[in-house]
Amino acid sequence: MATGIYTAEHVEGWRSVTEAVHARGGAVFIQLMHAGRMSHPDNTPHHRQPMAPSAISADQNIFTPTGPQKTPSPRELSAEDIQATVADFRLAAASAIAAGADGVEIHGANGYMADGGARGPLRTQP
Repeated sequence: MATGIYTAEHVEGWRSVTEAVHARGGAVFIQLMHAGRMSHPDNTPHHRQPMAPSAISADQNIFTPTGPQKTPSPRELSAEDIQATVADFRLAAASAIAAGADGVEIHGANGYMADGGARGPLRTQP
């Protein structure tokens, strides 16, 4: 499971990491990501269906606690989901800076939510 940076507790935890790294002359960049359709309900604490720009499965095997499984068809994002996801990224980026990170990187590869070169068909508007 990936770590988070969206609660006050996360910020405090990451602050101790950034302070320790800075004390030794290093820099910290926190990478944000949303797995989108490259996810599986078994890899999340809530066991919900993944969500993505379209309801098209990546049709890939993904590691889960019970072994490899095919990625399911995700739930297609609504306009409200898109706005909420953007707000989530915004909050995480602000939290990373509040925790003392020197920068923020958005992971946009491997078919994840922000992958501009997503594999497979995506729904387009006419």
